[in-house]
Amino acid sequence: MRSFTIFSLLLLVTVSLFAQNKDSVRTDTAKPRVRDLKEVVVESRTPIRMKGDTVEYNAAQFKTKENAVVEDLLKKLPGVKVDQGGNITAQGETVGKVLVDGKEFFGNDPTIATKNLPADMVSKVQVLDKASDQEEFSGIDDGNKVKTINIVTKKNSKKGYFGNISAGIGPDGKYDGGLNINSLVGEQQLSLLFKANNVNKSGFSASELIRMVSSNPELFNNLPAAAIAELSKMKGVTINSDDPSEKAQLARPTGINNTQYGGVNCNNDWNDVLKLRSSYFYNRFTSRNNFNYDRHYLLPDTAYNYLQQGISQQENNNHRGNAAIDIKLDDYNSLKLSPVINNNTAILNSNRSYRSYNADNTLLLNEGEQALNSRNTNTNASADILYRHRFNKPGRTFSITVTPEYLKLENNSLNISRNQYHNLGTIDSINQQMTGHSDNYSLNNNLVYTEQLSKHTALRLTEQFNISQGDYKQLAYNINHADGSYSLIDDRYSDIYNSTITRNIADVAIAGRYKKFNYTLGLSIENSHLKGNSDYKTYRLNGSYNTLLPHLYARYRFSKSKYLTLNYNSNAVLPGLNQLRPLEDISDPLYIKRGNPGLKQAVNQSMTLAYLANNVYRNTFTNVQLRMSTIRDQFTDAYAIDSSGRQIISPINANGYFSGSLHGERSVPFGGNGSDLSFGAELSYNRYPGYFNAIADDIRQWGITPDFNFNYYPVNNLSVTLRGDATWNDRRSRANPNANQQYWFLNYGLDLMATLPWKMSADAGLECYTTTGLSAAYNNTVALLNAGIAKDLSKQFSLRLEGRDLLNRNKSFNRLARNGYTEDRQNNVLGRYYMLSLICKLRHFKKQ
Repeated sequence: MRSFTIFSLLLLVTVSLFAQNKDSVRTDTAKPRVRDLKEVVVESRTPIRMKGDTVEYNAAQFKTKENAVVEDLLKKLPGVKVDQGGNITAQGETVGKVLVDGKEFFGNDPTIATKNLPADMVSKVQVLDKASDQEEFSGIDDGNKVKTINIVTKKNSKKGYFGNISAGIGPDGKYDGGLNINSLVGEQQLSLLFKANNVNKSGFSASELIRMVSSNPELFNNLPAAAIAELSKMKGVTINSDDPSEKAQLARPTGINNTQYGGVNCNNDWNDVLKLRSSYFYNRFTSRNNFNYDRHYLLPDTAYNYLQQGISQQENNNHRGNAAIDIKLDDYNSLKLSPVINNNTAILNSNRSYRSYNADNTLLLNEGEQALNSRNTNTNASADILYRHRFNKPGRTFSITVTPEYLKLENNSLNISRNQYHNLGTIDSINQQMTGHSDNYSLNNNLVYTEQLSKHTALRLTEQFNISQGDYKQLAYNINHADGSYSLIDDRYSDIYNSTITRNIADVAIAGRYKKFNYTLGLSIENSHLKGNSDYKTYRLNGSYNTLLPHLYARYRFSKSKYLTLNYNSNAVLPGLNQLRPLEDISDPLYIKRGNPGLKQAVNQSMTLAYLANNVYRNTFTNVQLRMSTIRDQFTDAYAIDSSGRQIISPINANGYFSGSLHGERSVPFGGNGSDLSFGAELSYNRYPGYFNAIADDIRQWGITPDFNFNYYPVNNLSVTLRGDATWNDRRSRANPNANQQYWFLNYGLDLMATLPWKMSADAGLECYTTTGLSAAYNNTVALLNAGIAKDLSKQFSLRLEGRDLLNRNKSFNRLARNGYTEDRQNNVLGRYYMLSLICKLRHFKKQ
């Protein structure tokens, strides 16, 4: 049909030209008149199309509500999913980066762009696997790709500014407002952002904390819940959890939250010689949470219940600044400088009571109460200095990256607790102040040389050398009752030590490209050495490791839009110093942690086999992925209960870890009006060891997660979205069959959007959560009903009235299945509220 239309148009133009030339010929001596016709473009705009390896969505084909942001648009795209925490997956993989017109937006945090940029300024959404800087420079496919979304703005937006200013108020002091202004002039981007609310809309930005966690794994334990939630979304970050409900809780933090965040983003490409990326971002997050946790231990040799309840308040302040200056010195040399600075302060105040009973809750074993106040501050500064040189011979390149880094940690805590052990008839108490300080300096070097061996084969040689040196001080002071000061040093929990870690990695890789098939096959040899020294506690830590780490990346392209990818990786992980040091942590008096100097490094191996197919003519999308991973000498905790009912927890190395999943999804059009149906499922299997009271256990867990998303447009002015997913878990213990369990978590919802007369629009949504298989009091269905109506007062101003959780049914229930126990959790959450907002839409563009 399309070819017939083009042929008809060309025939019409030809006939017109022939008739015009015939009429213009009067005599043999008349001069011919020549007229240049303007270019005729016939364009067919399909909802989805392929451009090389990039899937491109035409934003105009997917309807969103008035004043929607990019996140609302992404929820409409086939093959793209956005969960409740803003975590984005595309083609079955976590999106690690979001670009605006090909440039970074406020650093590497993908949610800042999706939660703040207006959807009506988007022309296209592109989903691609962004290659690493090294691959883009050398042309050798290394498999180190990041799933990336590129937001392409409309053409006229590049000659002016756009954004929104909003202010909303509600009963009981509720508020939500802010501004977002973006100026895109040619290759220059300037954005100003500020948001504030107390209705649990998180704006936490924690992407740069990955750098600190990788430098010092112990930092993870000091992060606030909001930071952990953000880290759990990011590619390359794994939070070890054998229960998907725990990850769901991390992705949806509970409590009553108050957030203020903002910053400025500036990008400019002056020319091919000089390019700048820069941003500053600030976030302040406060939260108040009332909690009630019921933990049930059901072990082969013992069973008891541990209950706790209390209140916690936390405050987190985060400053992050980053920049990237790319300088092209000449055709063969370039220099890129990427400084980053991050400062984070977390304050926690909690008060709780706890008690332990026997299995049938008839005998009280112990009880206690604790007040814990802590303040942790970390400052991280680093800079990547990348120099690249291209030789005259094609394929011969050299690059070196030097990264100096400094990490400073400071903490101060006050721990006051009183514990009574009824089975022993004893009482103990803690009134202790803990202060800590550490300075960590590191220098990372990475050299890469590539050589084109033949037309289809290339060689890559890599040498990495990293050295890190740290000085740490941890001092515990008990209260001096004589004067009320904390001046009595407690040597049992105090330590002054230092550490040196060196890592040397040599890698040889061969890359080949043959028509539809390309691959990279390599082998790394890693030598690591860890030394720790404490004159205060008179111990020495010393470990040397040599490891072979193979890797493989291969892709076979069946056609332009259909290919199969295989990615195999292995890496070694050194134990953290807090896992090695023979020192006790009594921050929780009934759960005492102790280091293990005999820990070895862990070696991870993972494999992903993925098949992707897009049919742009039929608007269908298919994605199938098989993932498997195993860990040798994985770090796991061994638990032991003493005679008083306290648990002593110490890390050990264990084998038997395996994780596998098969994920598939399919998206098809529904009717001819842009409606589409996406459906999929995932089958997962996890196996891991457990150790309790010297009894080894083998725990296996199956999971099935079906899901669907249906976008339906029955008429032009109405949009209906129906979605749902369910997670079934079957958890079995070899050593303790009585602890076997099965349970469901269901999440399903319905969204309606309608355009009304008199320049009005309305939307409504129903979000439901259902849990089954938990304790009787925790099996619930939570239905959240939301609705809003908006009225355009002018082209620039609109008024919106909305109500959230109209049924006032919001609750938070979770079950965590951990080593030797299950725990049912209940937290307080935000309930029903109303909001009246005035929205100013900023749009100013130069006329074309």
